[in-house]
Amino acid sequence: MEPITFRTASGKSYHLEIDKINPNILTAGSPGRVRKIAKYLKNVRIEEGDRGMTVVHGDYRGLPVSAFPTGMGPASAAIVIPEALEVAKGPITMLRLGTAGSLQPFVGAGDIVISSGSVRDEGTTKAAVGPEYPAFADPELIPVMVASAEKHGYEFGKNLWVGVGHVKDDLYFIETPQFSPMIDFLKPKLESYKRMGVLTSSMEFSVYCIMRDFYEGRRDDRILTGEMLAILGTAEKEGAVDVSKVDKPELEKDMIEIGLDTLVLVDKLRKGKKVDVDLSGTISKLIRAPSRFKLAKK
Repeated sequence: MEPITFRTASGKSYHLEIDKINPNILTAGSPGRVRKIAKYLKNVRIEEGDRGMTVVHGDYRGLPVSAFPTGMGPASAAIVIPEALEVAKGPITMLRLGTAGSLQPFVGAGDIVISSGSVRDEGTTKAAVGPEYPAFADPELIPVMVASAEKHGYEFGKNLWVGVGHVKDDLYFIETPQFSPMIDFLKPKLESYKRMGVLTSSMEFSVYCIMRDFYEGRRDDRILTGEMLAILGTAEKEGAVDVSKVDKPELEKDMIEIGLDTLVLVDKLRKGKKVDVDLSGTISKLIRAPSRFKLAKK
């Protein structure tokens, strides 16, 4: 595969500063969360570049795993995700562990949302393909992620949800349009997403989906992408979103453990091995989930 990303004189990727990465990958916005992932791995090796992009490699239950930060926002993610995809060998599973605000009344702070796709309300991915092209998570990952989350104590339909997320390239004015001078344009737009059932608002996953589709046309092996979001706050009618009331370290711990267990399950499924979760039961739960209208009335 001919690379499209910049390389250093030594052949390393220009921004992540790596020349190899394991194909089982967790990502996070911040280097701090990536360093926390390292605590769950054996045989840990950490690469710290001049740009502060901490890349972690190690083993989890015998599976080679890597983790790296994407920074904040679609533009940053669109720089480093292609670099990782170009140096990874074999079938890739890449899971984003992120944070978000809730757009629905039944999705509360402290909940976890597994994204099924993204509203591309950002400009970065439009450089690759027009806005009418969809950004969707790999659907086969969703029941695996739900089953992994339920093993860690979450309950689908109670504090664990699956649905579309809104991806933006500005944090404050778009998520809280009441502060923006463009309130008359931004507020109805966000309200339309809410009315259509969008669960969350965050900043990166559309890039993962579009880059997956681009690179799957340039390599022999498949790329699976998924996202798990910890809900830090809910949008209020007036005032700023309060993200101080959740136990963020505990949520991060849960997401890391769920993400690592998902990577193990996916690897077994790729190899045709038996797994210790009831995926048919999980799919049945997803099919029998109540309507959004019914959930909103509770």
